[in-house]
Amino acid sequence: MNESSRIKPAQALRLLRRALGGRISIPLTVLRERLARPSEKVSLEIGPASPGLRVRGRAYALGAAIGFAARVDADGVYVDGVRRTVRIRLSEVELSTDADAPGPLADAIRTGLIDTKNPATLIGNMVSLPEMVVSAEGQYLIVDLMKVPALQRNERLQAALAAVSSYLCVTGIQVSGDAIELQLGLLPGGVKEAALSTARAVLTPAVRFLWPEGMKR
Repeated sequence: MNESSRIKPAQALRLLRRALGGRISIPLTVLRERLARPSEKVSLEIGPASPGLRVRGRAYALGAAIGFAARVDADGVYVDGVRRTVRIRLSEVELSTDADAPGPLADAIRTGLIDTKNPATLIGNMVSLPEMVVSAEGQYLIVDLMKVPALQRNERLQAALAAVSSYLCVTGIQVSGDAIELQLGLLPGGVKEAALSTARAVLTPAVRFLWPEGMKR
């Protein structure tokens, strides 16, 4: 075969990316059904605001009903070692309450004392965030998907998911029409990261067997 006609590794990777890369579409109705009533004290409405979402709702906090609205945008999944993080931006935040609503939070909203320009910082200061939220600053929340409780309790599943996502992962998130579209991409962290993630997935059972006490720490 002529040397110039051979497919180089970089060209092969691009062809494979085009062949396997694609989009997964999730109807917003799925989110609406799951999040419409997350608790007795909170109600949510979710709508498209391309390329993100517009979230509205009401919550009862400190004895008062608080109305809220915000735009939510998210990047793709960032692959770095054992971390799989998503950066979520909160903007165009609005808070409201009734004129006679009691309590210090309602008073602060009516008098404009709450800084809605930095909602992530506000959330981080007001509530105890779960471990999976690794950062809450300014307008951005950074969530480590590997710290979801179900994954943290199952190290083998965690290692396997890390390995799979090092080869094919969500590289972009946007709302189109009435659906969330997840853009898939190959080797999001590069070839070296894929190899390391695979090695961790293979070695995790062996390390657990040989050093069970160390895996529990």
